[in-house]
Amino acid sequence: MPFAIPVKALIVIGLLTFCFSLTRAAAGEEGPIAPAALRCEYLINPLGIDVQLPRLFWIPRHPGRGQAQTAYQVIVSTVPSCEKGDAWDSGKVPSAAFTHVVYKGKSLASDGRYYWKVRYWDKDGQESPYSAVASFGTGLLTKGDWQGSWIGGANQLRKEFDVPGSVVRATAYVCGLGYHELRINGRKAGSNVLDPGWTTYDTRALYVAHDVTSMLKAGANAVGVMLGDGWFKGKALLFQLNIELAGGKTMSVVSDATWKAMSGPVVEDSVYNGETYDARLEMPGWDEPGFADKGWTKAAAVAGPRGVLSAQMMPPIRVMDTLVPLKMTTPRPDVYVFDMGQNASGWARLRVTGARGAAVKLRFAELLYSDGMINQENLRSARAQDVYILKGEGEEAWEPRFTYHGFRYVEVTGFPGVPTADSIRGRVVHSSVRQAGSFAASKPVLNGIQRIVTWGQKTNLHSIPTDCNQRDERMGWMGDAQGTAEEALMNFDMAAFYTNFIRDIRDVQDAAGTITDTVPHIWGSRPADPAWGTAYPLLCWYMYRYCGDTRILEEQYPGLKKYVEFLRSKAENGLLLKYSYYGDWVAVDKTPGAIVSSFYYYYDVKILSDIAQVLGNAAEAKAYAKLAEDIKAAFHKEYFDPKTGNYANGSQTANALALFLELAPDDARGAAWGNLFDNLAYKNASHLTTGIIGTKYIMEVLTRFGNSDLAYDVATQTTYPSWGYMIENGATTLWELWQRREGPSMNSHNHPMFGSVGVWFYKALAGINLDPQVAAFEKIRLEPQMVRDLMFASGAVDTIRGRVVSAWRREDRSLAMEAVVPVGSEAEIVLPKFNLRNIVLSEGGKVVWADKKYVSGAEGVRGVEETASALVIKAGSGRYVFELRGE
Repeated sequence: MPFAIPVKALIVIGLLTFCFSLTRAAAGEEGPIAPAALRCEYLINPLGIDVQLPRLFWIPRHPGRGQAQTAYQVIVSTVPSCEKGDAWDSGKVPSAAFTHVVYKGKSLASDGRYYWKVRYWDKDGQESPYSAVASFGTGLLTKGDWQGSWIGGANQLRKEFDVPGSVVRATAYVCGLGYHELRINGRKAGSNVLDPGWTTYDTRALYVAHDVTSMLKAGANAVGVMLGDGWFKGKALLFQLNIELAGGKTMSVVSDATWKAMSGPVVEDSVYNGETYDARLEMPGWDEPGFADKGWTKAAAVAGPRGVLSAQMMPPIRVMDTLVPLKMTTPRPDVYVFDMGQNASGWARLRVTGARGAAVKLRFAELLYSDGMINQENLRSARAQDVYILKGEGEEAWEPRFTYHGFRYVEVTGFPGVPTADSIRGRVVHSSVRQAGSFAASKPVLNGIQRIVTWGQKTNLHSIPTDCNQRDERMGWMGDAQGTAEEALMNFDMAAFYTNFIRDIRDVQDAAGTITDTVPHIWGSRPADPAWGTAYPLLCWYMYRYCGDTRILEEQYPGLKKYVEFLRSKAENGLLLKYSYYGDWVAVDKTPGAIVSSFYYYYDVKILSDIAQVLGNAAEAKAYAKLAEDIKAAFHKEYFDPKTGNYANGSQTANALALFLELAPDDARGAAWGNLFDNLAYKNASHLTTGIIGTKYIMEVLTRFGNSDLAYDVATQTTYPSWGYMIENGATTLWELWQRREGPSMNSHNHPMFGSVGVWFYKALAGINLDPQVAAFEKIRLEPQMVRDLMFASGAVDTIRGRVVSAWRREDRSLAMEAVVPVGSEAEIVLPKFNLRNIVLSEGGKVVWADKKYVSGAEGVRGVEETASALVIKAGSGRYVFELRGE
């Protein structure tokens, strides 16, 4: 008999991703029609925007289905109440656009504060209420707006000043290098840590804006700045505090020779080696007015970075979580090892009571030896050690400011007495990107993989995407960045982060068009390996595909063209035959580097052609499309062996690359696919032998060729080499290698570069796919792959247009699926028939398909079509619950 899934079971499906009520709210089923989640330049209520024509974003909500925005009105004001648009009143604009809406008001003032709201009209002409008021602040828009000078001379700097009246508004602009902490009147400003983000300092340095209005008072005030070396490997401060007083008067406090300097309790700090803090050197009140600064010297004039100053328009690094140790062990006398239970990035917070001068040493590691002692061999030269020297005044609490570690275990020595479980807490520190996606399924190993992918990804976001967070490296390796980008875009709100990183890439490009293996460039080569350099065009393209960002294409097109022309200059017979350093990095079975480089040469040219087409440059789009076709022909001629039906050496990667970009023509595709299938299914028993390049593409190739079941077999393996093998061997984040190693060789245990499987979870198992021709989820294809013994899967992604949800559960002869489509978007929802007969499809209790015909009447459902294997539902915006039954 047909099995009907009860509503309660459907609610469980929703809970696998996000709270069911939140899903309903995101779909617009609660409350009046109104915009929500207003943003400026991808950020909510940002300060320090240094874009002259910023873009505004909002997400319309609507209780009805099949809805769309047909017009909007934006009000931008200099007054917080935002009643009138004295900066911009757009009037009623006939438009469906609610992303990337460019500000078209009066010229924005430097150090300005603006308030805005929006309303919209739906497809029926009904007007929404105005949204809540959001705000944005402009930074110092020109070089001449900076009044201060670079100072240094010590790691603590201070300045006292008087404020002659009540403060209406105050904004502090700080570029403190390498890292800084701003303090005003005895308190830290904001919650950022490890500010500012790492850049190529000879080209660009970032400044941070803080609203410090509430921290100031009429009369005496003091500002203090602590400095650490960071990646700048030096200490320099440029500071400006702009204050608006009641009555309209203004004043500024800037960094100059009147500041005082003194070396403070941070006696040593290093990204790799850690921080030493001597609490005996603390000077209580140094950051407050009235402090007796006898012994302090005048701040020295120092040379700042040579690059331009830009606002830090991305999520800052913050303490994002606190880990309670799972257990404490004592492997040797007076040696205490705390197990946090999770590999993460950050540091430890220490609580201790003891005698003045006692030194507590904290060492960090990912691994333990068999005797329970920490194993730091894989950290190589990174000391990963913090030291706290007590002042001896009761209970003392401390955590470092200017370092971070990758760790699961904390070794404590020198502790006065015996520590307790409350003596140590793990502080999880990374760029504060918001989690935007969630995935869960009935197969536990898949949930385990999702967990190690997301933990590995977020704990390697430290203003740039790093390869690892623990050893003497932590570089912005471009191959790692491009390999994980789609997974990151599904799991996290990465738009502002990647906008900044793409600019970082452009900053390292030279006149010849070359870029580097790492950005900022410390390790690796110039020019970059093509599989690493492709991060530049690929990230730009992903920002367009996932976020609809054409501005980033416009800004980067000249640099992208220079890069592609550089690749063309290296080509021989239309291919990159002698230009490869890494190839399919850390593969089990090797693939010739030349085929990997040639694959990316074609990919980059194709992307450039597509970008030119998007930008309306038809002539260059055509020229680069022709170049791509020439490369494609050369690729097949060079690498295909008609005798074996393989590309290059027949590795999984070689054949997968040819199939992914359709480099294999029709008469070779079947042979290459057959060889890939046999290699995977039979020769390697559904195990990958790919490195990070092949792994990125092979799962999608399998799905595209109708073999999602084989991809599922690969994903659910628990023996070597597989993601499940990592989990079976204790991984809480992804490893650098498929195999388990613990010695001093290359074996990071938090390395996100194999995390590309994460996007396959969303695209295949949850089935959330972009339309191939339309960007930014305006058109969506929900096509979940219901394979093998997988009985349910659920995915949700907060896209730039709103939340998309696909959650399904199946039984013997029935299937239930929840789908959420944002306002203004359309979806094709593909439900497999499973060879059932007499299929009946209903939505919300209304039949929409029976007797092989579409039955109209369900709001938002625009039609149902039947294919050989599925029913394809056309639907507008809204939340739907479909139930398919058959015999």
